[in-house]
Amino acid sequence: MSGLKNKLMIIIFIAFLAIFSAGSIINSSKDFSENENRYLQELPDFSGESLLDGTFAQDAESYVSDRLTGRETLIGLKNSILKFLGAKDAGGVYFCDDNYYIEKKTDADVDTDIYIKNLKALSLFYSDLSEKGFSKERLSFMAVPTAATVLSEKLPANSSCFDEKRVINDAKTLLGEYNVIDVTRSVEEISYPYYKTDHHWTTDSAFAAYSVWCEATGRKGLSPDAFDVRIVSDSFRGTLYSKVLCSDAARDTVKIYVPDELGEYTVTCDGEAKNFDYGFWDKAFESQKDTYAGFYGGNYGVVHIAKSSGEQELSVEKREKILVIKDSFANCFVPFLYEHFDDVYMVDLRYFNESLSEFVEENGINEVLSLFNVSTFVEEKSIRKAGII
Repeated sequence: MSGLKNKLMIIIFIAFLAIFSAGSIINSSKDFSENENRYLQELPDFSGESLLDGTFAQDAESYVSDRLTGRETLIGLKNSILKFLGAKDAGGVYFCDDNYYIEKKTDADVDTDIYIKNLKALSLFYSDLSEKGFSKERLSFMAVPTAATVLSEKLPANSSCFDEKRVINDAKTLLGEYNVIDVTRSVEEISYPYYKTDHHWTTDSAFAAYSVWCEATGRKGLSPDAFDVRIVSDSFRGTLYSKVLCSDAARDTVKIYVPDELGEYTVTCDGEAKNFDYGFWDKAFESQKDTYAGFYGGNYGVVHIAKSSGEQELSVEKREKILVIKDSFANCFVPFLYEHFDDVYMVDLRYFNESLSEFVEENGINEVLSLFNVSTFVEEKSIRKAGII
């Protein structure tokens, strides 16, 4: 049977290549692929050096491949056929039950040394803050499992995935004297915990995690009734769809939770003032491919949310201020913190090159939360910056 499948695939691929090669032209006007969320290869500059070292030929091949008319359609057709023929995965994505796409990340894809160093860097940073008077209960770490863990029953039979719970357990060991918050169980109870075509968790899952954070930090959490819950898109196709481009992919629903009592506030992203339509949501992204980026309009080095009431402005030293060290999973989580703090700072270490310790001191931070999804945390080397005091 497998031999027949292979022969069929070869015949189909040859037919597609013949059709597309005969009828296509090089499209030089398109520089960005929305579906793949990346810039296309530009026409390489020719030089004797690039010819001799092979980079010109390599870049030229990528240029032709990227700009071939119908390329994205061909990719989608190829992966749809693979799926139809029973393939478990394509392009680093598992084809799962209920039309879920789940990232394929195995033990072979994970360098344990990287995430252990990340945990040690955070431990060093928290230790420095603790010595400066921070309560250890106010130094928190939340590692969010991905769909591969929470929705493991939807994976194809005999699929191999990295053990994310091991990372969470290692965090409890290496950061055990601080507030390590495990949200796995609460996210498992959500009926729609992750987008079907994107690697992010849904806002419902983020709210469930917020409730766990409140309990872990001794706060009274808000109920869903305290928010205006809006559906801002019912046709979202995310990062995992972009890897396979299958035409039968699900279309996801994106929700936002807008606090009922926002009051006056300001938002600055990398020093630029922002005005959002619904709380902290940029409506412009509702009509764009990367809908999830509507939370704050994307990722920045530093985002600052500040309440602006006259009474609070008179006593700046008494303002409650939290620093959230984060990846993009925090973007839909942080709006839930607004009620509890006068100032919320989000720092993404991929785009931040200052001293975190100095940032905490200069801005009068009195609480820290590090929030990452496990898949990012095990490979993102920028997190080690936290350990550079």
